[in-house]
Amino acid sequence: MDRMQALYARASRNGAVTTASLHHHLLASGLQADDGRLAQTFQQLNKLGDGPLSLEAFSALVGPELLMVSRALHQHLVIPEWQDFLQDIDYLFQRVSANRGGANADYIPILRDADPERWGVAICSVDGQRLAFGDVDVHHSIQSVSKPITYAFALSREGPEFTHRHVGVEPSGLPFNDLSLLADHRPFNPNVNAGAIMTAGLVTSGFPERDAREITGQLMDLWAELCGHCGPVRFSEITMESERATANTNFAIAYLLQGGIGLPRGVDLQKMLDVYFSCCSIEMTARMLSVAAATLANGGVCPITGRQVLSTEIVKRTLAIMQTSGLYDNAGVFTLEVGLPAKSGVAGSVLVVAPNLLGLATFSPRLDSFGNSVRGIALCKELGERFHLHMYDNLSGGHSGGKRDPRASRQRKHQDLSDLRWGILYGDTKALLVRDLILHCIVDISLADGELEASELAVMERIYQELMETPAEPGAFEALAKARSLPDQQPAAPFERLIAELSEQRNHIDDKARLIILETSFQVACADGMIEAQEQEQLHAIASALGINEGVVQLEINAFERAHHRGET
Repeated sequence: MDRMQALYARASRNGAVTTASLHHHLLASGLQADDGRLAQTFQQLNKLGDGPLSLEAFSALVGPELLMVSRALHQHLVIPEWQDFLQDIDYLFQRVSANRGGANADYIPILRDADPERWGVAICSVDGQRLAFGDVDVHHSIQSVSKPITYAFALSREGPEFTHRHVGVEPSGLPFNDLSLLADHRPFNPNVNAGAIMTAGLVTSGFPERDAREITGQLMDLWAELCGHCGPVRFSEITMESERATANTNFAIAYLLQGGIGLPRGVDLQKMLDVYFSCCSIEMTARMLSVAAATLANGGVCPITGRQVLSTEIVKRTLAIMQTSGLYDNAGVFTLEVGLPAKSGVAGSVLVVAPNLLGLATFSPRLDSFGNSVRGIALCKELGERFHLHMYDNLSGGHSGGKRDPRASRQRKHQDLSDLRWGILYGDTKALLVRDLILHCIVDISLADGELEASELAVMERIYQELMETPAEPGAFEALAKARSLPDQQPAAPFERLIAELSEQRNHIDDKARLIILETSFQVACADGMIEAQEQEQLHAIASALGINEGVVQLEINAFERAHHRGET
């Protein structure tokens, strides 16, 4: 079939290709109507209104942006199963909503009086796929989230040698407003207040003819480019004045820097601090920040405009600094548990970068003792437990705890099953072990309720045939059930014996095999399409025996229920 005809077929819905069906598929892939890379396509769809599309009309419509449309319709974007990913994030968003720990920052009224119930999360992939839940369109001051970008701006203007002559790159392990400096009197890094003030001085010294507001405007323009102009970058005069009025510690830091290493090019101290306060007073939304984070994840190229905003080398340096000091004296714990570069702000935002995959931003004003959003950090930990995001997850050797890889597609699952069947056919010992464990799961889960009935045997045979694409030998399940029910089997209870066997064998199989076994267990335990309390306990026990993370199991339960609702089980 001609490639355009094949693409045309993918744009169908309910047996027809229409403007509505094409629009539906583009949005379902995670792309949005304000995506600059699809501006002509969406514009033409809006002009045409709802109606059928011939092959010729379809070709003319998508031609100018063909490759982007093709990637979306073929599910070749970085997160191919976008709708499943969206459902998983929605579940975690709701799960974290119940967390009401922490308290608003209270050193200025605008932060103290912010609604503590605000809670939003937004994600943008490096291919421009976007999702958002909750309060993602609330403008709030970005506060210290500004610091890495001011540092990146300084690097782009002044270069690394001059920049690091004035500010270090070491984690401090101290509160963000501590007055401590390195032995050579430089600030520890650009993310603590001392380093951010010095970085603001670097930027300010490069524009001697401009005032603080004009210099801040330059940085606001950079933020607008980073977020692909998906919303207005604002400035809060109230925040700025409040920051200046309560800045005794920051003034002390500035004088300490001036009296020690000295300020860059003898820049005016008050002007330097005004730029610093102004950067903290820039207002953006979580939706906007997620695109900016994705631009960093994409090596400086904005996913929704395709423009190179920052050089890849500058982004690498910026992310490295975020990794080691973005969450102040809690950065080490975050790196250990989540393993991603991140930056927080005391208004309640957290910006997180998963390189080559996505950018994430959360907004919730309640902070922990380190000054980081409680809900934002909690969501990141939930994600890290369930998804291949940690920078060292690729060291798992196939034993990641069953974490989901957002980059994987259903086709890959089908390939894993195909490989298993092929290995069994030719007698591969690992494949045969997995097959035996699958058979034992099918039998022992069924035996857990007592004697096998004819209906249960029929279900077992159906599940096995669907999995292996070949029927079981006649009477095979009856024989296996009889053999595994013999009194000399230890432990005697079938399900206990299964758990012991899975625990013993789990180190001999990888994540792919473990998940195939778990999914088969779902099919057996929940053959009626319902997941009862006892069945949930069984599935959690099987997952634990296989070394699959607890958090992953609930995602699998959610996916099973969605598939049943769609009639796929």
